[in-house]
Amino acid sequence: MDTNLENPSPSDNVSSAQASHPGGTNSPWPRWFVGIMVVLTLAVVITRYSLKASIPEPTGPLPIVAPVPEFSLTERSGRQVTTGDLRGTVWLANFIFTTCAGPCPELTLRARSLQESLRKYGPGVKIVTFTVDPEHDTPKVLSRYATEYHADPERWWFLTTDKDATMQALIEHGFLQTVLPEDHEGPIIHSTYFVLVDREGRLRGFYDGLDAASKPRIMRDVKSLLDEVQGSDS
Repeated sequence: MDTNLENPSPSDNVSSAQASHPGGTNSPWPRWFVGIMVVLTLAVVITRYSLKASIPEPTGPLPIVAPVPEFSLTERSGRQVTTGDLRGTVWLANFIFTTCAGPCPELTLRARSLQESLRKYGPGVKIVTFTVDPEHDTPKVLSRYATEYHADPERWWFLTTDKDATMQALIEHGFLQTVLPEDHEGPIIHSTYFVLVDREGRLRGFYDGLDAASKPRIMRDVKSLLDEVQGSDS
C-alpha cells in the first residue's frame, strides 16, 4: 500500500488546498483576479455601511429651535397667506428666485421630488417656497414658475411680497438663513437649505437642499413631527 495516500505530507495538504481554493496554483483564477474581487467586496460592504450610517437613527424628539415670526405674504394665486394658515400642518420652507442661474433649479427639482414623496401624508404636509427676489418675482411670475415645475397648488405654495426688506428680515431672523441682495458687487446670495417647521410653527430641522442624502432624513423627520402630539413641548 502506498503510505503517501494514507498519510499525506504537509506539501500534499498545501497542494490540495491550493487546488480547491481560488487563486491556488492549480486554480483557474489568477491571484490578481481574486485580489480584485476581495477589494470590490470590501468596497461594497463599506459603501453600504456608509450609506446606512449617513442617516443616523433619531435619538429623541427633534429639537425646538425657535418659533417662526408672524408674517403675511402673497401667494402665487394672489391670496394672502399668514402663519395662521399654516398652523396645524408640518411644512418645509425653502428659498429661491426665478431668474437664478445657480442652484435654484436644482433646489426646485428636489422640492418637486419631495412633493411627490410627501403626498402620502395628504394636505397635512406642505412645501412653502419663499422668493428672495420679491421685486421681480410677482405672483404672476411665481405662478408661471410653479406651473413649470408641476407644483400642486394645494401642497406647494410660493410666497412673495412688495417689500424686499420684509422678506429679507423674515428669512434671516425668522428662518435663520442667509440672504444677501443683489448689488454692484454681485448677484443675490441665499441659503440652499430646507427648513422644517412643525404644526405649532416652530423651527425643528435644517437640511442641505443640494445634498441627495437630505431627502431620507427629511422624510423621517416629517413622519416624526406628524407622530408628535400637538401641544406637546417635546
